[in-house]
Amino acid sequence: MNREQAFWQEYQFSRDQRGLDPAAELRHLERAHILGQRYFREHLRSHVWMLAWAWRQRDWAEGLAQVLRIPGSLGSLVGLFPLGNPGTRRVGPLTPQAVPEDLQALLK
Repeated sequence: MNREQAFWQEYQFSRDQRGLDPAAELRHLERAHILGQRYFREHLRSHVWMLAWAWRQRDWAEGLAQVLRIPGSLGSLVGLFPLGNPGTRRVGPLTPQAVPEDLQALLK
């Protein structure tokens, strides 16, 4: 499996959790964000998906964070993104994080 396939797989896993386990749904969206943040379209999609998640959960703080991060997706166009950042409000938007071990090989 390549990085792009893994990105879409994480999105599908998030969809599978919709309405069942919101925390698991968000974890898969965070993993999709990590996989897609180098690529503008995927980076933007991941933030739009997280905004939709926040709306469904009525998590207004997360929704606001996503509204603010969506324009930040433009950083992908010039190579500005903090590797490993999950893209949610629990981690600052410019704070790099450790990449989960199972995703590391896909990002090389």
